[in-house]
Amino acid sequence: MTALDQARGHRLMAEVAETHPHLPAAEVHVHRQISLVAELTIDVVLHGDEEGFAQWQRALGITYVDTYQVMLGGWVSSGHVTRDGITIVLSLHHRQDAPSVRALAVAV
Repeated sequence: MTALDQARGHRLMAEVAETHPHLPAAEVHVHRQISLVAELTIDVVLHGDEEGFAQWQRALGITYVDTYQVMLGGWVSSGHVTRDGITIVLSLHHRQDAPSVRALAVAV
């Protein structure tokens, strides 16, 4: 992968931000991912911001979110969508208590 390849992901994220200017800031990582769907993956990560996660979920059109417990009692909610041949993975890292029902039942 070249920096030019990686720039496709940055351009896609810029389009999302311009279309939805009130999205909260998130960690964004663009990297090569070998999968059956896409070779480029964008990870969009939020920490403890359920409302922001819901906003990103609507903006990206993610309809299904899976929530699971990770080591030390933390929780992660995650969903993905593929756009323009790029997979976007949205993740929310919850605090150690269980995620609220509101975060799990966000309607798109």
